[in-house]
Amino acid sequence: MKVLLYLFVESENVGKAINALSEGGITGFFLYDYKGMSPQDWQGFLLDEDPEMAIKAVSDLAQNAVLIGTVVNENKLMEIEKIIDEKLADCKYTIIEIPIEGIIVNMP
Repeated sequence: MKVLLYLFVESENVGKAINALSEGGITGFFLYDYKGMSPQDWQGFLLDEDPEMAIKAVSDLAQNAVLIGTVVNENKLMEIEKIIDEKLADCKYTIIEIPIEGIIVNMP
């Protein structure tokens, strides 16, 4: 089975993260650049209900981060997780794994 692997890292650690994934045998990936907040940063925080003020507050307080996505074989997950843990041991990261039921690629 194939698995969609998401790895969230802070922007300054994106090179380290991609190197770890490459060492684990990934052959391609995609990136999303975004701003995010950890649950610890968000805990007890209440937003004003004015949408513009809420967006500004989150934008001001959030950290720059990157979401790296790749599709891997399920049997490679443990190895990739181990490499990520070794290479990013001193970094904050989150891994999400989503089983894939099918993939359709059109390359005319």
